Amino acid sequence: MGSDDGAKGRDGRGACASPGRWRWRRPPTRPPAAPRRPAAATRGAPPLRPRAPPAARRPAAPPPPPGAPPPPPRRAAHPAGARAPPADEPEGVADAVAADSLAAPPSLVDELVALAALPPREALAYLDADPLDVERVSNATAWTCPDRRLLSSSPRRNPSRAAAANLKAAKPGAFVWFDHLSKAGGTSFCEFARRNLGIKRTPSYYCMPPDPKVPGPDGRVGRWPGPQLKGYIERTKHAVVANEWDAFPAPVLERDFRDAAVLMTIIRDPLDRLVSTHKFWGILNNPAKVKPELVPWLKRKNAAARARPMRRDTTNDFLSQVGRDNFATWKFASYAEPRFDDCKGDKACARDALATALAVLEKFHVVVPTTWQAWAGPLYAGFGWTRLEEVHVVNIGKVQSSSSKKDLAPSDYAALREANVLDEVLWHWARRAFLERLRCPPEL
Repeated sequence: MGSDDGAKGRDGRGACASPGRWRWRRPPTRPPAAPRRPAAATRGAPPLRPRAPPAARRPAAPPPPPGAPPPPPRRAAHPAGARAPPADEPEGVADAVAADSLAAPPSLVDELVALAALPPREALAYLDADPLDVERVSNATAWTCPDRRLLSSSPRRNPSRAAAANLKAAKPGAFVWFDHLSKAGGTSFCEFARRNLGIKRTPSYYCMPPDPKVPGPDGRVGRWPGPQLKGYIERTKHAVVANEWDAFPAPVLERDFRDAAVLMTIIRDPLDRLVSTHKFWGILNNPAKVKPELVPWLKRKNAAARARPMRRDTTNDFLSQVGRDNFATWKFASYAEPRFDDCKGDKACARDALATALAVLEKFHVVVPTTWQAWAGPLYAGFGWTRLEEVHVVNIGKVQSSSSKKDLAPSDYAALREANVLDEVLWHWARRAFLERLRCPPEL
């Protein structure tokens, strides 16, 4: 498969030139109340660990009655190998330091989510240091699984194994939910799925199911309640549905289809996706004689998306969000939390939106970066799919390249990266998650 316009990444290439190695970074030491800054983004010497307050001293115990046996000796407060406290150190400090040294380091996801609290330029500097070792991968099939993983081993946070088994066995009711990010290879994926599942088992209009109550061929499946979707699958025997315009309905699928729906999506470099969106909707499908320039058009689309959140009572708003900043974060986080439609500069809101999006995506069975789809075959083979050759089609026009580095002036490129810093983090997460799903054995 491939992206709808043939994008090869920001610099016009599919993957970077040289393989990378995993480098563990010790998490920074900061007071618990302050947001943790990644080590690569911290300037100057790290702050000193605050000393624990002295423990409250207990009142002296009353003397034992005459003839009572002596009390048992107190267990040593500092076991063998622990740091012995200096004579003048307040009571309790050594215990606090010892407990702090045994605390588990933050997970890789925690470190990524913490970037949302930093100034965008600092967060991007951390990502540019390639903390997940995804920028220099030249062959995903030769990538070595590291000891420190991004993805959780908790079944509660992972994709449903039962859903995967049911799809592979072609059990009634099992289906693929494909969450389609506009201009990120969804047309190609639908053709790929059709070749593996058959024409009769795929909706005819870009894998989007129709709804008699909705005008046009796209029934906006992302808005359907659980019973409607279940009835559609039972009636049509379709094995894939695609949701392009609406936010991913995580609560509905988790509650009603946990062991029936195999979740798949394709993630694209956020700036390349925005450039492609402008070419497709701002130029190719724009009847205006004078076509809008890229940066002003994106600014208008972003402002409109934040001013007018997607409504549930109309179907004419299908383009209302595709040109917004941090579109992928919005798509996977905003269904159940309206404040994520526009965080209005609130860092805590941005952090929560990013954390929600990453937690939702961790439950997806397949998350494929557009530029690495040639290596995704083994993931699809796990569901019994056999036609694994890459598919690359476009629905209108010709194959184009949308390289943001080539199409944007350096100042515009830098500004757009800062505006889309949440999606930049998500893009790094998606590539590392793909590598772990492809190459790492399941953790028991």
